[in-house]
Amino acid sequence: MRRDALRTTQTRDGRKVAVWQLVRSSARILRVQFPCESFTAHRLPSRTPLPGAQPGTILFDASPDLADARELLPRDSDLWDAVQHDYWGAVLSPKNLPNPLEA
Repeated sequence: MRRDALRTTQTRDGRKVAVWQLVRSSARILRVQFPCESFTAHRLPSRTPLPGAQPGTILFDASPDLADARELLPRDSDLWDAVQHDYWGAVLSPKNLPNPLEA
């Protein structure tokens, strides 16, 4: 998998999903979905409504890193913990480590 590929992480119960990307050494969150929720999709932090998007979706004005996402949506720590776990798995994956022979 390419280092900058889109990645999806969900909570164990499947009620929260984050779509994110590994950019350099940072997890950048692109959107969060709450499949069981029906609130009008919107952007954060501007709160701009997105009536054409799937209900229960939050997009971001700028792709926050994991720490900023935790601040924007503090009640979803279970999702951020899952993303953090997947982040470390991606960062430490042998295919994502620099090849010393290519130096």
